[in-house]
Amino acid sequence: MGAELFFQRMAECNHAVWPAQIIFYALSIFFIFTSINTKNISNNINILILSSLWVWNGAVTLLMYFTRFHAQYYLWGIIWILQGLAICYYGIHKKRIYFRIKKDLYSITGLIFSFYALIAYPLIGAWMGHPFPKGPIFGTAPCPTVIFTFSVFLFSENRVTPYLMYFPLLWALMSLYPIIGMGVYADIGEIVAAIVAFILILIRNRQIAH
Repeated sequence: MGAELFFQRMAECNHAVWPAQIIFYALSIFFIFTSINTKNISNNINILILSSLWVWNGAVTLLMYFTRFHAQYYLWGIIWILQGLAICYYGIHKKRIYFRIKKDLYSITGLIFSFYALIAYPLIGAWMGHPFPKGPIFGTAPCPTVIFTFSVFLFSENRVTPYLMYFPLLWALMSLYPIIGMGVYADIGEIVAAIVAFILILIRNRQIAH
């Protein structure tokens, strides 16, 4: 019953916000394209895109729809909104995030994880019997949004403060429940992406510090 209700809420959310999904995908393509040859203005726009993804998932997906699945999402929704505001604060006010895709291990890994979040994740969901609209999809579902977040953090030229990664990592690790309890096997990739990206970013932070 839990799994059935989960996918029902996901379908209701996807139906209600359509065609927001198309807009989110367009923004993600803009994000990646402008990170190849980034400028200050496009970097600020990309920070706002990433921030808005978190605020949207917190305010709309979690607070408006998934609180009807479980009351715990009142708390998670608020934390998602705070995470989005923190990204905006560190990225625009503090100017501590500057996205730039390079020909290095970090950017290549980030591009692979971006592809997983945008393309592979919903395809795996459809293959496992959860096609759109009942299947989670980037922009309107938290898990692929977490994967995308870690992927673009790998693009950052400066140190990414660990404070911006703790909650996304926690959320990814909590995906063990939907994997085991609801058969959302695409979330296995979320856990892998979060752990690998977190470790790589910490390594790069130390390199930049020295």
